[in-house]
Amino acid sequence: MKIVKVYSNKNFKNIEFKENFNAIIAFIQSKEKKDTHNLGKTSLIRVIDFLLLASIDKNKDKLFGNDIFIGQSFFGEFKLNSGKYLVIKRSVDTPTKISFKTNTTKLENFQTNLIWDIEDISFKKAKEQLDEYLSFNILNNWSYRKSITYYLRSQQDYLDVFKLNKFKGKHKDWKPFVFDLLGFNGELIKEKLETEEIVDELKKKLNTLEIEAQVDSKEKDRLEGLLEIKTNELEEVEKLINKFNFYKSDLELNKNIVENIDLKLQALNTDRYRITFEIDKIDKSLADVLDDIEMENIEELFSEVNLFFPDQLKKKYNDLIDFQKSLTIERKQFLKENISDLKQEFTQINKIINELEIEKSSLLSVLTEKDSYQKFKEYHKNLTETEVEIERIKDKLKAIDNSLIIEKEIETNKDIVDIKINELKSALKDRKHATINRIFNSIIKEILNTNALISLNINRQGNVEYNADYQNPSDLIKTSEAQGTTYKKLLCVAFDLSTLINYSEKSFYKFVYHDGVLEGLDDRIKVRYINLVKTLCKKYNLQYILTLIDSDIPKDTPDIISENEICLKLNDEDNRGKLFLNSF
Repeated sequence: MKIVKVYSNKNFKNIEFKENFNAIIAFIQSKEKKDTHNLGKTSLIRVIDFLLLASIDKNKDKLFGNDIFIGQSFFGEFKLNSGKYLVIKRSVDTPTKISFKTNTTKLENFQTNLIWDIEDISFKKAKEQLDEYLSFNILNNWSYRKSITYYLRSQQDYLDVFKLNKFKGKHKDWKPFVFDLLGFNGELIKEKLETEEIVDELKKKLNTLEIEAQVDSKEKDRLEGLLEIKTNELEEVEKLINKFNFYKSDLELNKNIVENIDLKLQALNTDRYRITFEIDKIDKSLADVLDDIEMENIEELFSEVNLFFPDQLKKKYNDLIDFQKSLTIERKQFLKENISDLKQEFTQINKIINELEIEKSSLLSVLTEKDSYQKFKEYHKNLTETEVEIERIKDKLKAIDNSLIIEKEIETNKDIVDIKINELKSALKDRKHATINRIFNSIIKEILNTNALISLNINRQGNVEYNADYQNPSDLIKTSEAQGTTYKKLLCVAFDLSTLINYSEKSFYKFVYHDGVLEGLDDRIKVRYINLVKTLCKKYNLQYILTLIDSDIPKDTPDIISENEICLKLNDEDNRGKLFLNSF
């Protein structure tokens, strides 16, 4: 894939790129201000990356979050490895809506009003669709987004040949990819690193168990013995509890009986009181009955008061006395019979009350038997404590079993890590990167007349380390050149070019964008560098994009970059000379 055009609907210097060598030059024209960093030569990388569906957050993005991009859409035309041309549209306002159009020939101009084959599809589907359009036949385990970072190098990406500034994650986020890029099997590193992550997680779990559960696998036998003791204790306590359960139920029954007896006693006492009251009343009635009145007493009374007591009255009074006597005899007979019945009933009630009182007293003695009840409560307490202790021991044994399982898993995964390390060591012996290394060295040799080497080794932790260093041509002793930022750039450039050349006959990227790589180099090195890049681009059908300021052009060979190789000119005279035609 090569870049054909990058353009916009507004506020942008539209660019058409050359097939092979491209120079983007910033010219210093203002005498007052000699800062070319805000002209846009580096920002163009962001635009190309934006068109190739880099993720952005408008609220945090220092470039596209600027208000000047409101309503702005960018277009990119790319030549696919199939020979077709692909146009991509992406707007800053709606960066997750992407449109595509393919053509058999490139666009005549910077056309924005196109009939899209696929319009405004979601960001995720767009990346999948672009992967399909690109149809790379190498690095199939990786999205095209993983490799694009090496071929859009900004100034921040020259600090390390292999680990770019964009790779701020874990080793597994970039090391397996580089291994694949160099011709090896990246899955070996990925599996090894993922297994180590599993080991780390297992160790954290084990550490948590040891701290929170105070687990010590050496205690397992002792705890199992203690569990047996406590289980036996529980069985004994349960037997005693079962015996006392009858006693407990009896207590409940006796309680109910006592309550019923009290009710009966209350009723009987009421009846006894009533009978006593009735007997007392009858006794008083019998005492008040007069049955000894005689006629002689009456006559004597009349004589004493000198009253005449006629015979007729005497007869009537005798009749009355006789009648009264008959009534008194009958009444006394009734009362005597009634009191006899009452006394008999009183005796019976007294007997029943005495019997109930004796039963109540017996039951109350059971209910108030404190020693037995206290024992019952104590057994229940021991039962609960023993059950809790058994559960605690079981939990601890379970934790120990889990820790032993985790320890076993740790050892198993450590064995897997060792296997992967051995597989990596074996893989390195095959030197799958030999071709890339040879090309890499030839590029450095041509530019600097010294050798350079890409080397891989396994460190003490069993991780693959990538190194790219300059070498002394006589004894391959490392020189100090690689320590300089300027010469580090050349190592990065050589690596990018060597990978593109190595895969030039495959369906892969055919372009690379290097920002400011000439800064600080000797003019003789610049000339050799530019000439070599042009040669390599023609030989391997690659597209090279170089950004520089006019002062970086070699003074003795100002025409080394011809006018028709310059795809974009920027200047600091006014906003018209800037990439976005604006200052911000």
